[in-house]
Amino acid sequence: MSPLSLVFAVCAFASGFGMRIIDPLILPIAGQFGVTPATAALLTTAYALPYALGQPFLGPLGDRFGKARCMQVCVTAMALMLILGSVAPNFVLLLLTRLLAGVFAGGIIPLVLAGLGDAYDLQERQVVVGRMLVVIISGQMLGSALAGLASDAFGWRAALGMAAAVALAASAMTMVALARGAGARGAGPAQTLSFVALYAEVFRNPKAAWLYGAVVCEGALVFCLFPYMGQLLAERGGSSVDAATSQAGLVLGAFGIGGILYGLAVRRIVAALGVRRMCTLGSMAVAGVYALLLVLPLWWCHALAMVVCGAGYYMLHNSLQIEATELAPAARGSAVALFACGFFVGIGLGPALFGALMHGAGFTGALLGVALGLLLLGQVVVRRIVDPTPLR
Repeated sequence: MSPLSLVFAVCAFASGFGMRIIDPLILPIAGQFGVTPATAALLTTAYALPYALGQPFLGPLGDRFGKARCMQVCVTAMALMLILGSVAPNFVLLLLTRLLAGVFAGGIIPLVLAGLGDAYDLQERQVVVGRMLVVIISGQMLGSALAGLASDAFGWRAALGMAAAVALAASAMTMVALARGAGARGAGPAQTLSFVALYAEVFRNPKAAWLYGAVVCEGALVFCLFPYMGQLLAERGGSSVDAATSQAGLVLGAFGIGGILYGLAVRRIVAALGVRRMCTLGSMAVAGVYALLLVLPLWWCHALAMVVCGAGYYMLHNSLQIEATELAPAARGSAVALFACGFFVGIGLGPALFGALMHGAGFTGALLGVALGLLLLGQVVVRRIVDPTPLR
């Protein structure tokens, strides 16, 4: 791994680690500040929304001033917000620190992906980005797990302090790499181009509208079920209401394991299938799992199925990420940032749309509708977005 790739990996890990750090801390934070768990859960929303909405602004800044430099600013600011959150004297200030942490964290992953696009040619990029997904997912899973342990042992403030330490380490590594000139290769800024000019460059590519529409649909279709997994297990998976919550966490965690398995095997998968068939099989795998969840009898069967679902999802999503890095090489940070924004918008819309569909058609109609949507999405990706070049 090159010094630049190592810096990208550490920053990506820090972003993933800080993203899920608050999830296990909702109850102790609610008790600390005398608010309801529902109110404390706003900390998640306060992080996610600015995470998505800040990306279209931070991406062009990376194109103009250098991706590694902007990444270092973002990860340092995120660390500062985590530190301030760990000493926040009231809930309002804690909420404000999470909001600002989300703004800065939202700039890290798109800049990492755009930086990898600058540093690696298309032949190697699919593998490198796939492996970077392992780093990001590992950070998310480890952050959530260690936050719960740290909170039990030392209190919830210690968990935020731990995330801040990880972000500070990433900031220090990035600073050292920049001092040694590691960010110079292929990561030059786009000089004087304005935000409008950068995005005009992106949409000059006719695939842009298809790609951004596809990633919004992907985020909505794949993640729409996640908030309802406990209810699905209680109604269809043979779980008691009391056990369904903890079992749902394990089932959803299995999705991340599938992503890690894909990242570890990405070179062999691409070599064996090619990207076009990989997209088709990935969308079919997710669609098949969502239909199968309706008839699986036990929660651990759901967990095993979600491993397959996670691997299939990342086969599709990784391919879309690569296309985003190739839309506009002169405005790569802007292209990837808008891609990430669309993805998180889809994630935000998905549960609401699924809830409305479930209200009218029940779990059976809703999940079968999502499965059909995923199959159609796979065909759109193959026919309109992924090029039939020899690489594929």
